[in-house]
Amino acid sequence: MSWKVSFEQGISHFKKNKHPEALVLFNEAISLGCDSFIVYDSRAAVHEKLGNNKAALLDAKKVVDTAPDRWQGYARSARLFHALNKDEAAIKMIDLALERIKPDDAQRRQELNALKSQATDALKATDERRRARIAKIAYHIGKLPVEIFAEIFGLTPSLWRTLVVSKNRPTKKVRLWMERAQTHILELSFHHNISEMDWSSTLRELSPLSWCGLRSLAASGSLFSQLYDLLHQLSKTECISRLKHLDVTTWCPGFERFLPDFEDSHLDTLKVGNFNPSMGGLWSRVHRLKSMTIEAGYIEILPALTANQSLENLVLSDLIPMQSGVLHLFNNGHSTDVLEFAHADSLRALRELRVGSCMTTASSLNAIVAGAPLLETLQISGIHGVVNDVLAFICSRHPNDQHQDMCTFLKHVDLSNCGDLLTRNAYSLVKTRLHTDQPITVDGGQPGCKSEIESLRLDGCPLMEAEMLPWFRGKKASKSVDELSSHQHLNFLS
Repeated sequence: MSWKVSFEQGISHFKKNKHPEALVLFNEAISLGCDSFIVYDSRAAVHEKLGNNKAALLDAKKVVDTAPDRWQGYARSARLFHALNKDEAAIKMIDLALERIKPDDAQRRQELNALKSQATDALKATDERRRARIAKIAYHIGKLPVEIFAEIFGLTPSLWRTLVVSKNRPTKKVRLWMERAQTHILELSFHHNISEMDWSSTLRELSPLSWCGLRSLAASGSLFSQLYDLLHQLSKTECISRLKHLDVTTWCPGFERFLPDFEDSHLDTLKVGNFNPSMGGLWSRVHRLKSMTIEAGYIEILPALTANQSLENLVLSDLIPMQSGVLHLFNNGHSTDVLEFAHADSLRALRELRVGSCMTTASSLNAIVAGAPLLETLQISGIHGVVNDVLAFICSRHPNDQHQDMCTFLKHVDLSNCGDLLTRNAYSLVKTRLHTDQPITVDGGQPGCKSEIESLRLDGCPLMEAEMLPWFRGKKASKSVDELSSHQHLNFLS
C-alpha cells in the first residue's frame, strides 16, 4: 500500500474528529516510508488534539528538522511550548515562525503575535510568583550579627534550645548560645561545612552543656567520634542512651567503642549517612525506632527490622549487601524461604517504605509488602528487574494465604528511574484501586475497599506509553495530571 493512501485516510478521519483512528493511519504512513514534513505535522496535530503535548512536540521538531524553511513546525512548537509552560522557548519559536511567514499573511502573523503576548504575560507572572516566594522564605535573620540576634531573642529562652553550628564563627556562636540557653540545649546539630580547625575550640565551649538533657544530635562521623571523646572525658557518655534523634551524616570510624553507651537506648529516629558493619551491634540495644534512614553502606537489614517492631518509616538507598551480591531484606541465612516473614509482626506498624539504588529482589520486597498492612507510601527507585513483579504482587487478588488484599491503605507510589517499568503494571495499580472498579454489596457498601492511588511518580521510566495519559487523567478528573512523555513524570495532586 502507498503511504499516500494511509495519509489521505488519516486526513479524512482527522476532519471527522476521529483522532485515534487518524493517529493509527499517520503512523502507518510513516512506517511505509514517508518522510515528508506534512505527515509529521499532521501527526503532531493529532497528538495535540489528544492532549499528548510532548509527543506532539517531538513531531513538531521533526517538521523543523525536515523543513527548516517552513513556518509550520516553529508555529506548532510555539503553541506546545506555551501549553507546557515553557514560555521562553515558545517566544523563540514564534520569532522563528514570523521570519518565515509571508508579509501578506496577516491572519497568521496576528495569531502568532497574540500568542507571543500571552507567553510574555505568562513569563512576567511566573517571575512575579518567584520573587514573591523568595521574599517569603528568604532567611534575612541569618544575616544579622550575632549580638543583634541575641538582643532580639533575649526575651524568649525557648528559642535558644536548638543550636545549629555552621562555619560562620562557630566558637562565638556556641559561647553565646550556651549563655542564653543557660547550658540547657535540647537539639544540637553540626553543619558539614565546619572547618576541622574549629572542632576543638567549638567542642571546648560545649563542655558545660547539660548533656543529659540533650535529645537530638546531628554530626558527621568524625566529629561524632571527637564529641564522644569529650563526653568520655566528662564522664557524660550516658547521655547517648537518652537521645531520641541521632543523625550521623558520614562514615564513623571505630563505632563499636560507642555501642555500650546505646544500652536501653531511647532513640526513635535514626539516620545514618554511611552504615558500616561495626554499627550492626546497635540492634541488640536499639528497639524503639519509629523512623530509620540508611543512605549508603553495608548492612544486614533483618536484625534492624526484627529489633524495631514499631518502625513506621523506613528509607534505604545506595546500599551494598554483605552477602552473596543480593540484599534479601527478609533472609537471615537460616532459611531458604525469603518470604518466611511475610506474615510476621515485625513490620505491621510500617507506613512508609523507600528503597532506592540498592540491590534486592522482588521476593524480598514482596515479603515486606505482605508484612506491612498499614503501608501508605511506597518508593522503589533506580532498581532494575524488580518493580513489575512487585506491582503484580500488590495488584493480585488475595495474594497471601490469609485471603487479604495487599496494601489496602497505599496512596503514594514513587517508581522513578525504574527503566523496565511497563505501562500495564502502572495501569493495573491505579485501576484495581478505583472505587468504581471495586466490588459493591447488595446494600451498596464496599467492605474492605482499598484506598485510591493519590500520587504516582514515573520519572525516568522510558517504557511508559504517553498515549495512556488521557486514561489516567480521565480516572482522576478531580485532580491535575502533568503531561507525560515516554520517559517523563506523572503525578496526581490532591
